[in-house]
Amino acid sequence: MEAGDKTIIPVAQIAYGYGGGYGHGKDPMKQKESSSVGKNNIGEGAGAGGGMFARAKGVYEITPAHTRFIPASGTKILLTGLVIGFLMRGFFFHKRHK
Repeated sequence: MEAGDKTIIPVAQIAYGYGGGYGHGKDPMKQKESSSVGKNNIGEGAGAGGGMFARAKGVYEITPAHTRFIPASGTKILLTGLVIGFLMRGFFFHKRHK
């Protein structure tokens, strides 16, 4: 995308995966254990799966003067807030030991 003299290029992390499965035939151990059920014990099976995600990572900003990467996540700010919160909790709600 272009905005004035800037070019903006979005960056994302994309991952996907697929799986599958199949089975067939008899299990000899099950055949012996369940002989009272019947002699027609046949095996079967199936399975499938898949997943995908996309996460914004940031943008590249290209200008005539410089190129820079601007991250999209606020992880650093979130972690800093959590640390400050735990410290304040410990400071204000400190139990005194006798």
